[in-house]
Amino acid sequence: MKRIKKYFWVLIFICGTSIAQQKFSTAGFYEVENSPRKVFNFNIGWRFYKGDVKGAETVDFNDSNWEAANLPHGLEILPENASGGRNYQGKAWYRKEFTVNENSTSSKTFLYFEAVMGAAKVWVNGELVAEHYGGYLPFAADVSTILKKGKNIVAVMADNSDSKMYPPGKHQGGLDFSYLGGIYRDTYLIQTKPIYITLTELSKTVAGGGVFVGTKEINGNNVKIGIRTEIANNSNKTQTIIVKSVLENLEFKEIKSTQQSIRLQAGKSKQLSKDLKVENVHLWHPDDPYLHFIRTDVIVNGKVVDQTRTRFGIRLFEMKGAEGLFVNNKYIGKKLVGVNRHQDYAYVGNAVPNSSHYRDVKLLREGGSHIIRVGHYPQDDAFYDACDELGMLTTTANPGWHFFNFKEKIFEERLYEDSHNLVRKDRNRPSILLWETAINETPSQPDHAMNNMHKAAHSEYPFPGMYTVTDCEEAEKGGLDVYYHGHSKTVNSFNREFGDGNEVDDWYSQNSIVRVKREWGEKAMLDQSLRQAHQLSQRFKTDKVRIGGAMWAGIDHQRGYHPDPFLGGHLNVLRLPRYTYYLYKSQNSADYKLNGIETGAMIYNTNELTQLSGSDVIIYSNCDEIKLTWMGKDYGIQKPSTDPKYDGLPHPPFVFKNVFYLDKIRHRKGDQKGAIRYMISEGFIQGKSVVKDVKTYAMRSEKLQLSIADEGLKLMADGSDFVPVRATIVDLNGAKKVLAEEYVYFEVEGPAEVIGGIQNMGNPAKSSFGIATALIRATNKPGVIKVRAYVKGLKSDEIILESKPLKQKMLFDENYVANSKKVDKDKVTIEQVKEEKLPTNIKKLQEEVKMLKLQLVGKDQQLMELRSNPEGNKN
Repeated sequence: MKRIKKYFWVLIFICGTSIAQQKFSTAGFYEVENSPRKVFNFNIGWRFYKGDVKGAETVDFNDSNWEAANLPHGLEILPENASGGRNYQGKAWYRKEFTVNENSTSSKTFLYFEAVMGAAKVWVNGELVAEHYGGYLPFAADVSTILKKGKNIVAVMADNSDSKMYPPGKHQGGLDFSYLGGIYRDTYLIQTKPIYITLTELSKTVAGGGVFVGTKEINGNNVKIGIRTEIANNSNKTQTIIVKSVLENLEFKEIKSTQQSIRLQAGKSKQLSKDLKVENVHLWHPDDPYLHFIRTDVIVNGKVVDQTRTRFGIRLFEMKGAEGLFVNNKYIGKKLVGVNRHQDYAYVGNAVPNSSHYRDVKLLREGGSHIIRVGHYPQDDAFYDACDELGMLTTTANPGWHFFNFKEKIFEERLYEDSHNLVRKDRNRPSILLWETAINETPSQPDHAMNNMHKAAHSEYPFPGMYTVTDCEEAEKGGLDVYYHGHSKTVNSFNREFGDGNEVDDWYSQNSIVRVKREWGEKAMLDQSLRQAHQLSQRFKTDKVRIGGAMWAGIDHQRGYHPDPFLGGHLNVLRLPRYTYYLYKSQNSADYKLNGIETGAMIYNTNELTQLSGSDVIIYSNCDEIKLTWMGKDYGIQKPSTDPKYDGLPHPPFVFKNVFYLDKIRHRKGDQKGAIRYMISEGFIQGKSVVKDVKTYAMRSEKLQLSIADEGLKLMADGSDFVPVRATIVDLNGAKKVLAEEYVYFEVEGPAEVIGGIQNMGNPAKSSFGIATALIRATNKPGVIKVRAYVKGLKSDEIILESKPLKQKMLFDENYVANSKKVDKDKVTIEQVKEEKLPTNIKKLQEEVKMLKLQLVGKDQQLMELRSNPEGNKN
């Protein structure tokens, strides 16, 4: 990397390869290569202070003792269990220095924040440029006239304290999710010429701002789409402006175009509207999620002065009552079964990089989910990018849960503002099926408020296929389009949450057989999945008017009001699967195909062949029949279970009775590799063998085996991206030892670090059902990274990965970053314990016992603090 001094910005450029390969949108659009519009990644090079401090917004404030931070940033590294108010709530400050030259006055410059948790204020060069209330929607600031030649300072105050003045409004101690704080999504700096396509967040035009594309009509593969484009003229004279809209395929090849001309006065903006009829196009469908772009060229005097790409899908949703959901004029042909999702991740809270949002969607899509109902707020742009690309139908929601402020009118006004803005944020998303405008699970909210939110959403989306939704009683009173739950035979409905509530003992204790940790073992996860199999079967038995349902929940998440996280997900907080994941995966037909997703015939054997395993072998599979062999003995061919509990499932479980007994293994002689100790499951479809699964009886723990859970996405060198690295405890032959409990120490060499350490139990990491996970975070320098894992007494392992250069242009000040304070208390503690550099070759760790003792002491201290302060540490 080197400093580029000739350009308008002092930039750090890392790899300017084709943006065609970029998966993620920026500020709601995709940058056009070599366009006059420049989009800079503004995430790197901040300083951070947890707490309030006077004068931090001023230019001359001394922030030299603040910590270095890159965005997304979440205030703190949390323990795996961050529920029950363990997270910090209060004010926090961010500052960043960057440099511009005198040419900045000839252009427009905007700061764009995807989200800042809670109440936010933004200053540039000491001047307040933006205030925003609510932690889940984007906002922007025009800073064109405030920037100056040379050094500029941006300061942000983020306050995730409880507040009844804006949605969600409920105090965290009574909330089913946590206000995990910080500037926890991406930020961008956008530069345009004086004549430009407006930003949606700064436009006051209803259904306006930026570029809005909607499908109006579909007749076979012939379509009519509507295109709305808002242009601003910030020059000093009236201009003749041509707006050209180009329909492109996924490879940016032009399909058809249209253009309009307008005379626009100085200082004015105008929205243009144009329909485009296209024949023989590739439609977007959940099972064939083909995407298109509208490239918008703004032309003045024959020269392109602004360009963007807007990604969308050509599709039409129709709710037809008793006939069900239609996509592109055809019945969708199946029940939409999936899960709910909150946005947090282990250790980092809500500060989740784009790649992790994408991996979540990919994992859940591969795991048999066809829809994700989001809880209970608009989610990250990268999440919706992934849903669009992978055909995952989804929802968006006004922030809220069990609360309406009747005393302060400002709360209601901000709720209406959110209703407008949540549609503006994601209106071009083909994957969004339902718009949850009313506050979730809040029967007391006024009828007029619900109706106003419903009308606001429709006003922002004047195309077909917009459906508002909330619980049936509230939906009926508020005039919404679709019901959650209910028994209407004419109004379409969706089961927003199933599989959890009726299994809980009481809402104080919240003990439940469907909420289990992976480390509780095979029986707990098997009981959980079989109960969920019964719950799932009921979803398939409903009439077409009920279009589907979402299990609560797809991924474990942190909660405000309860000391335990939700533990009923298909995936835990580190994205390791439970058996329920494979139950859902097995409901996909073996011939189901989807680009980018692992599909086909599958078998998952839930019997782990341990001293705690049951005698029955229960298998989740989408095959017609399964043949089972154990220790060379043929246990015959079985068809799926005919138990009435599962009679709605497309593919019920397979049950082989009285197969596994540990005493049959004792002292049994076989070859040295234990080849006699195999359990083989062979799947047949229409009499033909199509898939085989081999499970090996695990002997003693011998070694660690590292793997990278990247789901095909590369680690990006942007200072915040991370990837899970798994250390599996295996025997001599590589069979996973699920009952092994070890603390695995991870070491990184190269431009990366392990997130967390002894203080949050992140490193060394305790194994969960035979697997320990470390989150490896890249720095802003690309390169080769070596990860090593150690356990005293076991053979260590090493794996190599590489962080890739970021394709976006990055803007930060090198000196400011170099002089920022690097604080890593956990690493210091580890280095005190680990007095010598660990060699790359396998060696016993002489100091591991001491390190583990320190970890246990740290855990005891945490428990003592929690007992003495059950409200959680707020300082």
